[in-house]
Amino acid sequence: MLGGGKTLAPPSGTRLRDRLSASFSSSPFSSPPPSVQLTPSSTPLAETSGSPSSNGANPQEEDVILFPKVYQDAWGAEDVSRSDIDRARIFLLRIVSMSGDTTAIDKLRAILADPSYNRTVPALAYAVQTLLYRNRHASFTVTPLLQAVRYMLLKARVPENPYTDRARAVLDFFFDPALQRNLSPLPPGELIRMLYPSGRLKVCIIGGGPTGLASAISLAERGRGKVEVHVWERRWIITPEGKVDYPATAKRRDQVVTLQDTVTNLLSPRSYEALFAGRPERVWPGSANIQIRKVEDRFLKHCQTEAFSGLIHLHAEGVTREELAAGKCGDFHVLLGTDGAASWVRKSYFDGYETERGKSYALGLAFDRGARNGLPWSQPLNMFLTLGQTRYLLNASDHDGRGYLNMQLTEEEWHKMVSVDGQPIHFGRPACLRRPDGSIPEGFDEGRVFAPSEDRNSPLWKAIEDGLKLFGFKESEVINVVRIPIVVQAVREGVHMLPLSDSSSVTRPHALVAVAGDAAMTVHFWPGRGLNSGIKAGIALGDEICHALRGGKFAGLELKAMKEYNDFIMKLQNREHDKRSIPILNLSGSPEMLGWLLDKARSVPDEVAIEWLVGAMVQLASRLEQRRDWHFPPEANIEPQIRIVLRQLHSQTLREMAVSFPWPTREMTGAEVLPIRSTKPMEKVAWLESVWKLLDRDSRKKDASRGASPGPANLYENMRMNAQRSKSPMRGRDLSPQRSLSPPGEMGNMAAQMEGLRMNGGLGITNSSGTVQRSAGTLSRRSAVKERVLPSPLSSVSSNDHWRHPNLSQNLDVPCMGGNGDRYQSPARRSRSPGPITVSPVSPDPAINLTRMLSVKRPPGSMFSDAMALALFRVDDDGRIQDVAAR
Repeated sequence: MLGGGKTLAPPSGTRLRDRLSASFSSSPFSSPPPSVQLTPSSTPLAETSGSPSSNGANPQEEDVILFPKVYQDAWGAEDVSRSDIDRARIFLLRIVSMSGDTTAIDKLRAILADPSYNRTVPALAYAVQTLLYRNRHASFTVTPLLQAVRYMLLKARVPENPYTDRARAVLDFFFDPALQRNLSPLPPGELIRMLYPSGRLKVCIIGGGPTGLASAISLAERGRGKVEVHVWERRWIITPEGKVDYPATAKRRDQVVTLQDTVTNLLSPRSYEALFAGRPERVWPGSANIQIRKVEDRFLKHCQTEAFSGLIHLHAEGVTREELAAGKCGDFHVLLGTDGAASWVRKSYFDGYETERGKSYALGLAFDRGARNGLPWSQPLNMFLTLGQTRYLLNASDHDGRGYLNMQLTEEEWHKMVSVDGQPIHFGRPACLRRPDGSIPEGFDEGRVFAPSEDRNSPLWKAIEDGLKLFGFKESEVINVVRIPIVVQAVREGVHMLPLSDSSSVTRPHALVAVAGDAAMTVHFWPGRGLNSGIKAGIALGDEICHALRGGKFAGLELKAMKEYNDFIMKLQNREHDKRSIPILNLSGSPEMLGWLLDKARSVPDEVAIEWLVGAMVQLASRLEQRRDWHFPPEANIEPQIRIVLRQLHSQTLREMAVSFPWPTREMTGAEVLPIRSTKPMEKVAWLESVWKLLDRDSRKKDASRGASPGPANLYENMRMNAQRSKSPMRGRDLSPQRSLSPPGEMGNMAAQMEGLRMNGGLGITNSSGTVQRSAGTLSRRSAVKERVLPSPLSSVSSNDHWRHPNLSQNLDVPCMGGNGDRYQSPARRSRSPGPITVSPVSPDPAINLTRMLSVKRPPGSMFSDAMALALFRVDDDGRIQDVAAR
């Protein structure tokens, strides 16, 4: 209870005047000196009295407020004959009279004389707010008059019953979380200690995409009524039913994204159910696929449920910087920019604090096969085909048959991504493909036909056509075509101060401005994580704002109030840029590097290209299927299936895919950056275990570098355990070249490893930095198993099947044409194909080295060395070869 406690009869005459005067500075509106804090105390949070030295409450650590004991004396003893409004009028007049400020006294007397202001305590406080303070706080410090109004509101129990809008507005103004809680310095003598009913912290969000909506939900859930969120989005409309929605004609984002379980598990159960509608689509390990438009639709609907009534306000209109400065968004404490990669919030308030790390170009083909048809191939096969190269990327949903096929572009190809009228194609103005009969799809005109599709014999169109064939799509299923610039950039700080000049409606000296999602950092979407990072940032923002709000750390709206959020953004940038986006850029993502690689692809023989691709994809399949979080049954005959798909492609496309290299997944591993306050206990344990493994691995590397390298016995045991990891006959023997170079006794000898590479047709080439690089020959099926193998129990493969992959069979399930389209027939998911086909034994490895082909001439700088180090063999600090591409 906010009232109660010991009461005293009010003193009279000079004694009361002296005691009150000692509590005030020269003016009730003047700013007191800097705050003086007291030591913490465990006194119960009811109205109690005591001296600063005895109770020692620290208002910055507990939600309490301290008043001079004379306030209680001035309020007077409980008297049923006198109402709260009568007490409040006498109380305020006494306090202002003691200040000696004649202007304030005259204004207050005028208020007290007007019956319209004296009906209720909230009405009286509102009159003081509007007529004396003019709805604005000149500083974040507390004046005696403001503190007196606070005491009056608490004694009248207004925070317990804020039923009217006026009462709510009064509480938000006088108990503004940005204001200091106590007079500074604290008055001498005894202090009254009461609960502090903090007003609502107001957050204005610019941008109603997935990150903006996730941030609003996080703030509303964690704020528990103490945070009010306003979201502004120009793409929304108000429906006749009064709901906020997207118009039927809106250009929506059809891209499919992969949301990690580590991220979606941070959501509340209600929000998780709203996001996936009880049906998460499991594709990549530890994650679920979903269209961006579904995330937007479902989060938008969730924001309008009864649970968020009065907490989340949706505004179906955009906001510019000029409109913000003019006061369109009203009052707020924190401005959050979630308005995408072209964020005006970032450009306006973080200018000079942006860093560009690199860029890439991509083509996006949106397709729609319908939920009934799903995808042509199984999702496992789609993943293996995607991870084995970096020229093409498929992100799609088998639930509704929609998604995007992306293709990385060189600088020359980028400038050809135009419609026949010569205009660049982008999300705001996409292009289309002609129908088989030559007609134009609905919603397009002749000028918006994709220009490269008009020249069917051009190398560029053949590469695009092969991208569709790679994943089994038809041209008729493509609904639009866009080009996508990928700029990897970030802000160097995630939080700044917003001056009052940028919003005339802010009722305090300044506000804070922060960014999240693509406004804070953009990533290369090949390895993804853009939306994951945005949702994590929204959750982290809600965590840190509400944590600071409960501790009173928002007093003064200093940057340190959001230091933890800023630190989180910086850590997230380091993880997603340095560990994911930059490795892709260094490998083949930059237009310059990709152009150089594709130029070299002409000299790569067909057999080298296809063996390189098959080897990488099969090894990736073997590794992924052994994961505990793999969601599919083992795929039978995966190598023949891959070969059948690749045989449909032009030779030049195969070469280009080969030189683009497999994904650098080893470079992308590591502990995830998570908002720790929302991480569940079991997830914290798993996260700590992953960090421990990384530390343990680093420790073993350091021990080895000091001369404590593992002996042959330990290496033999490690190899034996790896060889026996899978007991499924469908997965068979591990064919990693790293495990078949030489017997265990030779593995500790670097010279022996180098000789093994040379003798087996895979001559290692050393780059300028001394890094040993891996040849294409080590990936071919023949060289991988014709090398000397380890004796039992490491291997029991007979000499008769030395060339055959364990998944190879004479009766194969293949991509085929059927009554329901060209769906891939997998024994785990669909009926078998009409008839088997026979596959010949794997062809021997060509005596030509892919790495040697690419090392004729290097591009400028260290791009070549970086790409080779990521994609091929390299020597670790302890002298052991790392098999990067196999991961």
